[in-house]
Amino acid sequence: MVSGVFEGGPFERGLRLGTSARSAIRFNVNEFWKLAESQGLSRNLILSKHRYDIREIEAREYIKGVAQSSMVPLADLMAFNVLKPLLSPDECTVLIAMKDSTSTGMTTMLKNSDKVGSEKLVGNNFYRNKEINVVVMEKPDNGNKFVAVSAAGEISIKMGMNEKGVATGSNISRTIELREKKVDISQVRALDRGWLMREGIVRSSTAEEASKFVTSELMKSPMSTPGNIEFVDSGAAILIEGSYDQMAVQKVTSGVVARTNRFVLLHDLNDPEDVSSYARLTRANELLRQNKGKISPDRMIEFSQDHDNGPGLNSICRHDADFRSETSLAAAVMEINTTAPAKSKFYVCLGKPCNAWPSAKAHTIIGLDATPQMIPSGFLNGTTWKEFYTEEPRTQQL
Repeated sequence: MVSGVFEGGPFERGLRLGTSARSAIRFNVNEFWKLAESQGLSRNLILSKHRYDIREIEAREYIKGVAQSSMVPLADLMAFNVLKPLLSPDECTVLIAMKDSTSTGMTTMLKNSDKVGSEKLVGNNFYRNKEINVVVMEKPDNGNKFVAVSAAGEISIKMGMNEKGVATGSNISRTIELREKKVDISQVRALDRGWLMREGIVRSSTAEEASKFVTSELMKSPMSTPGNIEFVDSGAAILIEGSYDQMAVQKVTSGVVARTNRFVLLHDLNDPEDVSSYARLTRANELLRQNKGKISPDRMIEFSQDHDNGPGLNSICRHDADFRSETSLAAAVMEINTTAPAKSKFYVCLGKPCNAWPSAKAHTIIGLDATPQMIPSGFLNGTTWKEFYTEEPRTQQL
């Protein structure tokens, strides 16, 4: 079993990932094709319509490495990485407390990662129509070491943090434009938010540096779907909102801030029928403000399991019996060490937060100074997620 930090160039790191999570990658790619089919896009149509020749050299080489070691056809893996974020974008809830608002004096960020399913995603009972999540830890030859959560086989990340103490997360935004826009597979941005997040923390030592890189890229080519990207370090949180033709940036240096699947700055674009995003944003801000000055990683973990307005689609820990709904699949709390960023901590659970956080087997703490042996193999190969993903809410009191 391959475990620990994936070091080296992009091809070598891709090889390690493909070996570590081979079965999970193959499952996710197979389910991607079923998802595409459910939206009227056959594999033959997609591969004939667009070659998905990703222009970012590092990304292309990384995916080649994953394809070789996972034994998934390269064309399939290219399409998976380019199209899946558009066909099945991340729904998420992000809560941020700057260091003046925590009990530890360390800026802390929570992200619950939510995702849709499909009636075509009919794997065995463990998979329940959703994609498999894994943890990756990498040290590129030409960039920062980082730890992150991703869908097995994706170069994009859902949330992550680097050795310089820069954390990142993102959310799709449910806008009127998004509801009305149809997928055009011939006009898709090569890689989207998850890639920009990865590159931001690989390249940057501060949240401001990461945000400057991302906004520069978005000026060249806007997001494929409307959404938010957040970069946070010990001194600042920078929140980028981007749509097809608009962008806005907020900088926060004290207090608390939250984002769900809606815009705050570009609020005129929001879909008025999207009740869940409004309910979760209201609840997230309520929790942050009520606990201001007392927020810690443990308190953020409690917020991650919150069932107010639920349990259901309107709660922070999201549940629904219909697998096509956007429900919570993983969560991470990132505590940024102010004086020693390399000692920052990445608290992560794979599976439904209300079930995974209370289980010693389903959550772990990863330091950015971690050794390879410190990451349990189940977090790297997808078996932990398969065991702890369920739509059944935990009913016991925390």
